[in-house]
Amino acid sequence: MKKLIALCALGLFVLGAAIVGLLRGPQSRVPSLGVRPSENHLESTAGPAFTPEVSRIEREGLSIQLELRPAVGAGPVVAQSEAIATFTLTDARSGQPVRGARPLGWMSLRDGKDTPSDAQCTAKVKTFLGGLLSVQADADLNSYFVLALNHDNTISVINPQLAFNRTKLRSLVTLSAPAADWALHPDRGALYVSLPTANRVTRVDMRTFLATVNLDVGRSPSRLVFAPDGRTLWVGNDGDGTVTVIDHRTQKVLATVDVGEGHHELAFADDGRTAWVTSADSDEVTVIDTVSFEPLQRVPVGRGAVAIAASDTARAVYVANGRTGEVVVLHGRTFAVSSRVALAPGLNALRFDPSGRWVFAVNGSRDEVTVVDASSARVRHVLHGFDSPDAVSFTEGYAYVRSSGSPRISLVTLASLDKPDAPGVVDVQVGQKAPAQALRPGSAGPLVPVPEGDGVIVSSPADKALYFYREGMMAPMGTLLNYGREPRAVLVLNQSLQEVRPGVYSTQVRVKEAGTYDVAFLLDSPRVVACMEQRVGDPGNEGSRRPHPVELEPRFDTTVRRRAGETHALRFRLVDPGARKPVSAGEISVLVFRGPGSWQWRGTPRAVGPDEFEVSFRPPGPGEFKFLVGVESRGAPFGTLRPITLGVVEGTSASDTPSLAVGANP
Repeated sequence: MKKLIALCALGLFVLGAAIVGLLRGPQSRVPSLGVRPSENHLESTAGPAFTPEVSRIEREGLSIQLELRPAVGAGPVVAQSEAIATFTLTDARSGQPVRGARPLGWMSLRDGKDTPSDAQCTAKVKTFLGGLLSVQADADLNSYFVLALNHDNTISVINPQLAFNRTKLRSLVTLSAPAADWALHPDRGALYVSLPTANRVTRVDMRTFLATVNLDVGRSPSRLVFAPDGRTLWVGNDGDGTVTVIDHRTQKVLATVDVGEGHHELAFADDGRTAWVTSADSDEVTVIDTVSFEPLQRVPVGRGAVAIAASDTARAVYVANGRTGEVVVLHGRTFAVSSRVALAPGLNALRFDPSGRWVFAVNGSRDEVTVVDASSARVRHVLHGFDSPDAVSFTEGYAYVRSSGSPRISLVTLASLDKPDAPGVVDVQVGQKAPAQALRPGSAGPLVPVPEGDGVIVSSPADKALYFYREGMMAPMGTLLNYGREPRAVLVLNQSLQEVRPGVYSTQVRVKEAGTYDVAFLLDSPRVVACMEQRVGDPGNEGSRRPHPVELEPRFDTTVRRRAGETHALRFRLVDPGARKPVSAGEISVLVFRGPGSWQWRGTPRAVGPDEFEVSFRPPGPGEFKFLVGVESRGAPFGTLRPITLGVVEGTSASDTPSLAVGANP
């Protein structure tokens, strides 16, 4: 899917004579200035030994610097690997960073030998803005991925960039147990997933789409919420009445706080100074200091709290009681009960709109949604006509309510809420089957706004698909197929250029082919179109390979053809000669996949001796399997070390359910 609507305003000035008449300034290759985003996943982990080349150009009093680095490891960027593209914008005279810009970028493999002229560069940008499927950039720096949390212990990473009827599965993340909830870190670098049956939270690296860390928490972890500053992840443990607080940077547990029995929901108030935790089987809400992690107060709200929402605008925290239908309004700083709103039993969701004024209380039992005005804590509207509503999400202009009893979403115009008349509700059919028909309906968010802010992507688990709806349409614009999996929840990973430091705009990118690339740059204010140059190496060329100190040696016979359905020990030696500390099993990731086909397994091995590790492989059927080992912490992600081919023949006890046993940390 292309960002047509969102980019139309920018495309208009490209058509004007002012852009066509821009003079091309000098372009040079200069040493890197070393400007890197800090505390952000967009910072490359390249070592100091390699200094990448940087393209620089000046236009309209603006100095534009482009740098391309590998996302993991050191050395030049090579094809088929993840890279970080960074534009640094400064005032050409003063050198001051240009903040708050909205740059766009595209990379295209150069046809000829020369850098495009101004007219050719402008034509490239016009073409890319046009969104034609037949003429696309080799790498779009303005794209995003759609993530689906599936019923079969996987996460689909889908690239909708080509077209919604030609879905591309970028990656498939395999989890060790069924998932309940997930939370994306604000810097987009890590995704955390709760696994209730394993009593763990798994961290997924968003650069490589690999599950890299398993964190032991309390029993039956469910709800995950990041603190507003992104430093800590809060985990509601439904099985033991606690909340676990995890440090995002160190992956360490900072505190475990007793909060009461039952399912937990979490919210933050007072600019993130306090965390509020409900407990469905307790009659209290626990207020916790987010610095000391000490409980500040336990506020009685009645047994049966099912949802909580906070608004710093209203200085209020709202708690919905599903049993009584009462919404308790608490003061965000004094913790006192300021009022109570009597609604009907059956409440199951509660959310504030983006303004922080309107509270949407969803009642799935009565097929209604109540809108409460937080400025007065009074009911403003009661909306009917839903079919077992269970979730609400927002764009700037609309509230979206999903009905689980039928395949539809309902739009409520936010601007009409302040008027005395009841706001209009528009129903849009999404899919063919109701979400409730799915085998495992999920509890995480089933619909999410697109980055353009003018539509949503809706998960339809019964249809095993996701649907894209754009505001103003009477039907979804397209469908994302999920390869037979039930998407229980959906997230959007925005991969467009974002300001990670003052004047520094970065995003992650992958290019398929080696060669010289023209990087087209577009800025709306001041109006600038420019093309710069970057080179991408060939991973098969020794001179282009990124140096890596890790050495892999298989300790099994790679020529033996193994039988399907039987368990085979795959032992290997892995050393880092230049490091004082040996490689540990926790640093290693193993990937085994069959080609062609969709089966794959990812996990960590077990240590069996000094520098030696092992996995137990039970192939599901005959074919050719690839065995890959990656050690990101040592600059050797997947694809860096030589893959090993495993031949498998038909066995007498082959099973349709493959297994690849590892140590205690699969």
